[in-house]
Amino acid sequence: MGMKTPMINSAAEKIAYNQDLLTQILLRLPTKSLIKFKSVSKLWQFIISDPDFCLSHTRHHHRNGFLSPTALLLKGDRFSPPSEFSIVPLKHYSKVPFFHYIPDSHVKILQSCNGLLLCESYRQSYLICNPTTKKFRRIYCPSNSAYNFISKCFVSFAFDPLTSPDYRIICIWESYREPCKFNLDLYSSKTGSWDLCVVSFEVDEDEQEIELNNGVFCNGRIHWCGYGEESLYFDVEKECLETMPMALPSRMDAPETCRYFSESRGVLYVAVTYCMSVCLEFDVFEMARDYSEWNWKKRVNVGDAVKAFPELELGCIEYYPGFSGVCIIGSEKQEEPMVVVWADGKIISFDFRQGAWKMLYDLGPGIKIGSLYLGEDDHLHYELFHAYQYFENLSCL
Repeated sequence: MGMKTPMINSAAEKIAYNQDLLTQILLRLPTKSLIKFKSVSKLWQFIISDPDFCLSHTRHHHRNGFLSPTALLLKGDRFSPPSEFSIVPLKHYSKVPFFHYIPDSHVKILQSCNGLLLCESYRQSYLICNPTTKKFRRIYCPSNSAYNFISKCFVSFAFDPLTSPDYRIICIWESYREPCKFNLDLYSSKTGSWDLCVVSFEVDEDEQEIELNNGVFCNGRIHWCGYGEESLYFDVEKECLETMPMALPSRMDAPETCRYFSESRGVLYVAVTYCMSVCLEFDVFEMARDYSEWNWKKRVNVGDAVKAFPELELGCIEYYPGFSGVCIIGSEKQEEPMVVVWADGKIISFDFRQGAWKMLYDLGPGIKIGSLYLGEDDHLHYELFHAYQYFENLSCL
C-alpha cells in the first residue's frame, strides 16, 4: 500500500492543477458542495466564482430543458411578517438564511424565477436575490417625473438561465393623471438601465380584474391571471403585449373563491377553489400549448387525503376552504406535474399520474405550519398562502 501512495498523490495533484479537467469534474457536483469547495484553494475559488462556470453549471443540471425546484417557500398573505416564511424541502433538507445577508429589515417576496428571487424592500426599492450564493442587487424604479403621480405599480421578473444569463424586470404603472391607462417600463441586467414606456395600454374600468401583481414567467413570457374573458402576457424578447383567453370551462355550480395561477415545465395551470358550505374540492385547468384555450384537467378532492392521513382536520368552517396555498410543480421523475396543497398546517401533494396523495412535509404532532402568527380565534385557513419555487443554483446577478 505504501508503494501506491505517491502514485495516488501524483494523480490527485495532476487533477487539482489541471484547470480544464477540474472544471469538468466540478460541473457535475451539487451546488451546495461547490459553495463549500470555494475554500479549498484559490484556483477552486476562481473556477467556481467565474460567471461562465456558474452559467454552465446551472445548464448542466437541467432535466429535459427545465430546472427542478429544490424547495417551496410558503408565505402567508395576512398575518406573518414580510421577511418570514416556511421552507418546504423537495429534494433534501436545506436551512437557507434567505434574507440574513440583506440589511433591510422587511423584505417581501414578489416572484421566484429559476434560482433568483424578486423582492420588494421597505426602502422603496427592489432586490434581485440569489439565496444560494447570498448575493443581491438593489434596483430602484426609474427616476421618471411621472412616478410622482403613480396610483398603481406592479413589478414582475423574467429570468431563464438555460437561454440567457441576463434577466429583465417589468414595471407596469398607472398615473393619477390618466386613469385606466397603463405604461410598461423594462429593466435589463445586461445594460443596467431602464427603457421607459416600452408599451402603453388601456384597461376598461368596467372590465374584470387582471391580477398584474402576480406575474408568472413561462416560455419567455410574463403572464397575468384574469377573471374575465381575456388576460395579458408580455413577450420579453419581442417586447410586445398580447392577449390570451381566460374563460375557463364551467365545472362546478358555485361561485369561485380563488384562482391559483402557476406553471410547470412550460405549461400554464390554474387551480380554482369554490365558495361552498363544505369546500374540499378544486378544479385544475391546463392552458393549450398554442394558447388557444384552457382545458379541464382534474377535479381534486382534498377530502380523499384524510383517508390516507386521518389526523388532518379539514373544512371546519362553513363556506371557507379547508386548505390553501395550491401550487402546481414539476415531478422529479415524471412528466406529469403534481399539486401541492397546504392543509391543516401540513404540506400534502397529489400525483396526477398515480392518483394518490402523499405527505410532503410535516413538522410533527401538534406543530402546524403557518399557525405562529394567528390569534386564538383565527382559523388556520383564514390565511391565504402563496408558494414560491426555490431553485438552488449559482446564477449571477
